[in-house]
Amino acid sequence: MSDDKILLLPDQKSQKPWYKRTRCICPLLVTIGILLIATIIAVYMYKNSYHDPIDLKIMSLNCWGVPATFGSYDKEARMSEIGAKIALKEYDIYLLEELWMRPDHQTIKDLVSGTGYYVTEVHELAVYGECDGRATPTYCSGLAIVSRFPFNETEFSVFSVHGDAFWNDGEYFARKGVGRVRILPVPHITVDVFVTHTAASDYNHYYREIQTREVVEHVKASTADFAILGGDFNIDPRMTNETTYDTLTSELSSAMQEFFYYVQELLAPKRATYGNPENTYSADFGPQLYDYIFHRSKGWNAVVINFFDVPFLKGLIKSTFSAEKSANASKLVTGSETSAAETAAAGVGATAAKKLVSLSDHEAISTHLILFKYKGH
Repeated sequence: MSDDKILLLPDQKSQKPWYKRTRCICPLLVTIGILLIATIIAVYMYKNSYHDPIDLKIMSLNCWGVPATFGSYDKEARMSEIGAKIALKEYDIYLLEELWMRPDHQTIKDLVSGTGYYVTEVHELAVYGECDGRATPTYCSGLAIVSRFPFNETEFSVFSVHGDAFWNDGEYFARKGVGRVRILPVPHITVDVFVTHTAASDYNHYYREIQTREVVEHVKASTADFAILGGDFNIDPRMTNETTYDTLTSELSSAMQEFFYYVQELLAPKRATYGNPENTYSADFGPQLYDYIFHRSKGWNAVVINFFDVPFLKGLIKSTFSAEKSANASKLVTGSETSAAETAAAGVGATAAKKLVSLSDHEAISTHLILFKYKGH
């Protein structure tokens, strides 16, 4: 028996799960308690510091409303389609640019009539008494605002500078500027809505830079709880030879930039507002990002960008654009004026049926803003 050896296992320490250990569970419970109390305090402070949030859905569109003699296509048909889209009331506010002609303005106003929406008059967002808008777009700003809310105030400020009168681009005679309306989505919240359209073409950068600074100063001078600015600024973020884009983004918050954040998303061809690959009129000229929506808040007020999109607005139209494009293409290939004319004639017949085409050479932009007003103001 003395030779027998009994092998005993070493002492085993029982291992409890981490959540059963006193030294772990106590700090965890304390942390959860602190987070819960902090959440309750944050909710309480929010409820007592901010009014109920306000939703605003906004669309901006350059309507390409110059007469056919100035280079547009299918204007009257497109304006009817634009008015019909607005009449669907998918957005609370519509910001329109290049609505130069009075008949087109009236077309949209008639189509919106009966929806409960409000439309600015031609003279309200233009130099009073100087806008023609019947034969030519001379001295008309081309700006208009359609809103679900009535206008508490309406104002137009013409730019101090315009294009050169000797340049054959019409900028000098357009008398562009910045329009403003004040709305009250609810009685205790004021919102100034601005719409603008700055000088086009790269060679007008001198005028555009000054115009943009004036736009920003108007927005900064707003006494409303919130200021929203939209329009066609004719500046792409990749254009580094001028200060326009920096002036806008250094003073105002870009809804598109806040929503997408990453530059590669912001500058993707599918988000181009001019020359978009999906555009049936300008696809050959792009892509460029020219149209924006900005915002600015007073004091502790805040804006959250819930959504941003570049919707493709299209309608069934008897378009003459395809016929002329085919004629020009034939002329380049054959070098024959007669052949081009024959192709155009054939094309007109071929396009007698309605086709799905874009409603402008620009794409619209849309955003969904959530406004938080601080109760201390």
